[in-house]
This record gives sequence, C-alpha cells and structure tokens, in this order.
Amino acid sequence: MAKFIKSADCVNAIALDDQVVEFCFVGRSNVGKSTLINALANARIARVSKQPGRTQLINVFDFGDYRIVDLPGYGYAQVSKEKHFEINQMLVDYISNRSNLFCVFLICDLAHISKLDVDVYKNITKRFANVYVVLNKSDKLANSYFDNNKHKIAKELGCPVPNLIPVSAFKKLNISYIKRLMNILTKKLK
Repeated sequence: MAKFIKSADCVNAIALDDQVVEFCFVGRSNVGKSTLINALANARIARVSKQPGRTQLINVFDFGDYRIVDLPGYGYAQVSKEKHFEINQMLVDYISNRSNLFCVFLICDLAHISKLDVDVYKNITKRFANVYVVLNKSDKLANSYFDNNKHKIAKELGCPVPNLIPVSAFKKLNISYIKRLMNILTKKLK
C-alpha cells in the first residue's frame, strides 16, 4: 500500500540513503501532480489544493518497490521572488544530484503546453534518457484531441511520440499503464 514518507526542503534533507528507485513528478503549479499521485495510490496520500503553488517542499511517497517524489510546481505561484528562486533551486538540485532518481515524469496540461514546459523538458533530457511526458486533464478535451495533436506536441517538446502519455486522474485513464511502466522500469534495475 502506498504511503506518504516525508517532506524535505532540500535534497540532503530527504536522507533516505538506500538503493530504492525514485520516479519524480515535475510540472507547472496546479497541473495536477498531487491528484495524479493519489490516483496511482488509489488513496488520498498527497495533499491537493486548487490554489497554485501549495506544494513548496519535496514530498516523498513509498510505493513498495519504488518511491514517487512530488516536486514543487514551477511557473505561476503566489509566492515571493525569493521563495520562487528557492523552489527552482530545489528542483534543479534534486534533478541534478539525487542518485536514487531513475526516471522523470514531466506532468503537463494536455490543452496547453507552455514554453516553460518545453524549456524544462529540454533541461531534464540533458541528464536523463528516461523522461516521459504525462499529458494530464485529458478528460476535459474531446477523446480525439490527443490522437489529432500528438505529433504536434511531440515536435514542440522534442519528445518521441511513445513517451507521451495522455492521462485523466479523474477518469483513471492510463493510470494502470503508468503503474505498469514504473514496475517494468524498476524490475530492469534489479
């Protein structure tokens, strides 16, 4: 059963110095990272808020064979410039220095890929081969939207089409696929 482990304000404060594989979720503020984690856990283990920027710490969740790490959202948030800089440094530090990190899931809004999303994707792929783009909130669009736009989205991001995953936490679309993917990737490392 999935459960919340801890929150940390920096990579060193995570202090889980083991060999457990970590998958991190990164995305804009209010894109639905916490809601997605709750859907994957099939329980309310992550705090959800309608107000952008509520997650301001690194939140770590135990999923048995692996951990999911929810990073603070980038972009819009009602915080001071100093806090905004602090959050961005936390993201860069975790992605650059966390040895347990194996794969990054960039969570984007399917209806709106921002320039910041594109920049973040390019920076992440400089370090990782395993980067997937989860296109959240697909339930808010027509069923054909992803099929009609996947090549355009992939080109905009510079991402292979198979690494795009349309998701709806609300309708549970592709939630089981993401779980299987994380299990397969974890087993490859053992």
